[in-house]
Amino acid sequence: MKILKLMAAAIVLAGCSGQPTAHKTAANANRAKLNVELTSDDNITSGHVISLTFSGADTTAIDSARATIDGRKFRFANGSTQIEIPTIGMPVGQKTIRVEAWTGNGEVAEGRARICIKSDIEPERLTYKVKKQVPHNPRYYTQGLEFDGDILYEGTGLEGRSAVYKIDFEKQSVITSADLANNYFGEGVTIMGGKLYQLTWRSCIGFIYNKQTLNKLGEFNYSTEGWGLTNNGLELIMSDGTEKIQFIDTTTLQVTRTIEVYDTEGPVNELNELEFVDGLIYANIYCTDNIVAIDPESGKILKIIDMRNLLDESKLTQRVDVLNGIAYQKTTGRWFVTGKLWPTMFQVEFVGK
Repeated sequence: MKILKLMAAAIVLAGCSGQPTAHKTAANANRAKLNVELTSDDNITSGHVISLTFSGADTTAIDSARATIDGRKFRFANGSTQIEIPTIGMPVGQKTIRVEAWTGNGEVAEGRARICIKSDIEPERLTYKVKKQVPHNPRYYTQGLEFDGDILYEGTGLEGRSAVYKIDFEKQSVITSADLANNYFGEGVTIMGGKLYQLTWRSCIGFIYNKQTLNKLGEFNYSTEGWGLTNNGLELIMSDGTEKIQFIDTTTLQVTRTIEVYDTEGPVNELNELEFVDGLIYANIYCTDNIVAIDPESGKILKIIDMRNLLDESKLTQRVDVLNGIAYQKTTGRWFVTGKLWPTMFQVEFVGK
């Protein structure tokens, strides 16, 4: 059993990925330092118990102590320097545990530890059946794809070619479009509250349009890269190329919470185009043939859909790029998928392997 001693100084820890990550544990300058030791592993599966103990202060003088993780507080038993913290119900991902101890005269000591919680759920493995093929513009470097009734909105990328298109899906005709300035690389799009939201890749800026006319209404900023975008009817849901997904309030356009996406092995990053369907977030994994379904509360991957061999590239004469683009048409219950520069969009059904 690994004992991880975390002093109130800069140290290096191994995270879920197995790569060392710097973590500074310096306590508040006005507080004494606690040494926090994890007596359970620092890389555990959801549902297991976190065990830790602390030292470094006059433990005989300690009146009370508590540990805080993900905003949840756990009190040590009176006089005890050991605690067990249940992880049931906690989101997965990297966590900081803060331990505080108080003496009878009000003095406070503090220390921290880092731990990684992986998913305990083995994802359901699915594949697909092709129901229908429809044309897709092979010039569209697909970054965002979403239905609004019978209208399909598609956001495209590449500098100098980025745009958003409003398409009559049955007629396969463009109703209207809006081009981005040449210095922007367009990313994910989503429709919410009569507005269309569009991300850009590395410019840290998003655009807001009237969904009917695609006239620009405003802009918003974010601090990460912009990749995929969807919504749950209340919030925007955004990926940034890492394992993190951010939830954004549409009134303030500020991030309200973030989840980390994990399977049983660890973090799953490069989450790309997103779609929110029946309470789950569906995401393309960039440069793979996989679509995953994610629990938006815990961050656990619940399904992995293998989309290999969807596009027969042997008969193509033009260059194509990776699978990217998931669109669910609520009015018909149909799923459609495509890729960057693909000449075809596929209506598919997800089925068991």
